[in-house]
Parts: sequence; C-alpha cells; structure tokens
Amino acid sequence: MASPDITGGIPAIDHHSHASMARFRTVDQIDRQFATAHLEANVSAQTYAAFITARNAADTATLELLEQQHGTETLMRQGLEFRSTTFFARALREGTRRLYGPDKTWDAIEATAQDWGTRHPTYSYEQASRVANTPVILTDVPRIDHTVWDRQRYRQIMRIDPYVYAFHPGQTEELRGTEFQRFHGGFANVLRQELQHDGMTEPPARFDDYIQFMDASLERRVRAGVVGLKIASAYVRPINFEPASAEAARTAYEGLAAGRAVDRQPFEDFVIQRAAQYAADHGLPMQIHVGMGHPEPGMRISNSAPFLLETFLNIKSLNRLRVTLLHGGYPFSSHVAALVQTYGNVFLDFSWMPYLHHAYLRLKLSEWMEILPANKLLFGSDAGAPEFHVAAAHYARQALNDVLHDGCERGVWDARQADWLAKRILWENSAELYGIDPKDVTGTPAGQERAAALAH
Repeated sequence: MASPDITGGIPAIDHHSHASMARFRTVDQIDRQFATAHLEANVSAQTYAAFITARNAADTATLELLEQQHGTETLMRQGLEFRSTTFFARALREGTRRLYGPDKTWDAIEATAQDWGTRHPTYSYEQASRVANTPVILTDVPRIDHTVWDRQRYRQIMRIDPYVYAFHPGQTEELRGTEFQRFHGGFANVLRQELQHDGMTEPPARFDDYIQFMDASLERRVRAGVVGLKIASAYVRPINFEPASAEAARTAYEGLAAGRAVDRQPFEDFVIQRAAQYAADHGLPMQIHVGMGHPEPGMRISNSAPFLLETFLNIKSLNRLRVTLLHGGYPFSSHVAALVQTYGNVFLDFSWMPYLHHAYLRLKLSEWMEILPANKLLFGSDAGAPEFHVAAAHYARQALNDVLHDGCERGVWDARQADWLAKRILWENSAELYGIDPKDVTGTPAGQERAAALAH
C-alpha cells in the first residue's frame, strides 16, 4: 500500500548538482560512462588507459583496434549487462520516462530526447526542473555562463581544490583506474585559467605572491556570483586537513616551485584552511565530499572517511563555517550523522543516494530524521544529466513520503511535524544556508516561462 503523498506539491532546492556541465548524452552513453569497472578489471592498465583516452577523444579507429586486440567493447557490453540489475540502471530509465513522456514507447522517448538535445543548451534541464519542481539548483561546475543559464535558477558552487594543488604533476604509477588523474587534470585546468586571468602562465615562485593571487581570485569569483565553496579532495588524498602555519606552508610551496621533492601537505592544508576561513568570514557555506566516489578504481575510499575531518571541524575560528557533508557519506552514513549531531555548524546532504539506493535510503533517512534536528538534512541530486535530476527528485520524495508516514504511524512525529520536516528537507534548510529568497522557491519557478518560450 502506497504511503500518503506528504511531499506532493512542495518545491525543492537541489542542493548539489552538476547542471550545465554535461553535454547531451543518450541513455546508453550515460550507462557506459559508469560501466567501466568491469573492463578495467579484465585488461592491462595500459590497455584501459588507451581505451579511456580514445573514448574521451571519440577516436573510433583506436576503439575498433582495441576491440580487435583486447575485446574491450565486448567487455563493456558485459559490464553493462551486469549493471542492468542495479537500482542506478532502473532510476536512469525511470527518470528518462518521466522526463520525456511516461506514456510513450521507448523509441518515441529516445526520439524526444534526441530532439531536445538539439535545442537551446538549457532546454532539457529546464524541462527537468519543471517536472522535478526544483526552482533553484545549486550547481558544482568550474564555470557557468549566466548569459545562457538563468542566474536565478542555477547558482554556482566553486571548488577550492584547484588552488590546493599548485605544481602537482597529477600522475601516479601506483593507483588503478583514471579517477586520480582525471580530478587532478580538472583542478589544473581551472588553476591555469585563473592564473591566465592575472597574466601568469604558471604559479609564482614566491609563496606570498601565490596567496595574494588566490585571495584575489576567490574574491573575484564570489563577486561574479559564486554562492558556496566545495572541497572534492577526497578523490586525490585523505581529508585529514590539519592546521598548518604560514611558515610551514611557505617552505613547502617554495620547495615545490623550485622543483624539490618536499612534503606537500603543509601547503595544501594551509590553503584549505585559508579558503575555509574566507568562507566563514563571508558567510559562504562549504560542501565537502565524503564517502565513496564513482564506480571505477582510482579513489581510495578510506581517504574519504568522515571522522578524518574531526581536527578540521574543531578549529575554533571555523565554528561558524557552515559545512555540508555530501552524499550521505555512504558507506559511512551513521558516522556522518554522528558528526552532524555533534557540531551545530555541520549539515548532511543526501544527493546521489536517491538514484543509487532504494531500501537503504529509506533506512538511513529514518535514522537521520530521528536523531538530527530539523534544520540539518538537505535534498540534492548530484546529477549532471537531466534524466537523473528527475529520477533523484522522484525517488527522494517517495522515500520521504514512506519515512514520514511510518514515523507518524509509530508516533515519532505528528502530522504538522511531518509536513514541516518535508519542507525543511526539500528546500527550507538549503534556502537558509545559502540566503535564498523563499519567493524564488515558492513563487513562480524562475525560468519556467523561459522554458515554455524555448519550446516554441
């Protein structure tokens, strides 16, 4: 028996997405992006790296040669078949149906998706936002063109990691997969663009000059519209950010600039704390990735364990820094709740989970909502594809309906509290954290008329 629709009609703020980052991809292409682990485990590291390089470059000749020599495409098809039983695969197709037409045949749905993909760059995501009832979307992207993407709906979260890894080669011979290299490559690209903005081709030799550059870059980007900062460093190192003095950071930085092999961590930790202090002083929330990453080797999951953050969270000057731990911290979901319960300035986002877990999300929501204050839990999608944006909103609402109804049946909450919790989790908590005007959420969704206009 279905639970009452407690969340029906309540708008949502997507606290964590990657809207505007991804180009149009078919369902098959999205599936393939997340199905490389089986291939990686059945070919040499060199063959896997060659496959990823050729795939990213759309080098069909090399891909055909790799299939002939190593069976790479055959392994990819096997991986896709094995992953077809996951909730991820189910959610992708459900989101696709809900977005493009639940009553259409699959062929008609694919034709509609292809058509939308040829329209205005924002068209598909505007339709997804309408279907999901998400008038505001916080998007973690390196850049966002607000002449194309509506400023009121799409609000940028900026990663500070590019500033942390000056002079990092971004290569390792030790780790499997390509995640480590891919993240370092992305960090390096952003840093290069920021340096070029200030007329530099590489980081300055002097530490003080680099810090001056970083401070000015942060300030400029926040003035341009960034509403929050993010740390994604769990993909490339442990998140045990320790206090570091300026002198220790200077020694490390200037050693790296001179090409010496030195311990990078004092410099990295100093930059992270400085950016966090900037966020605290300017009222900017900070998101931190905790828990596992993508379904491909490269990230060490132990590097992302939430309790590694305890020293960072105990820095006295950061007591007013509003920190959100992302993705429910899976598989450390109870550990994350312990930190959020302990620290009044720490919050919990469950993006990514609605389209990866089904029963588990309900279980953890029940645990979190019973132990955490009403202002601590945030909905998010972690979606770069509009299909997953719709799926995340649908399954999050479904899970909340079930947990709230069950809690009312057990006497944990009364009907008024259940309704209040639904609104707090779906949008009010994010609105308070980021200073978002409630009218932008509960009024006419920003850009809805624009989406209708684009349809013509």
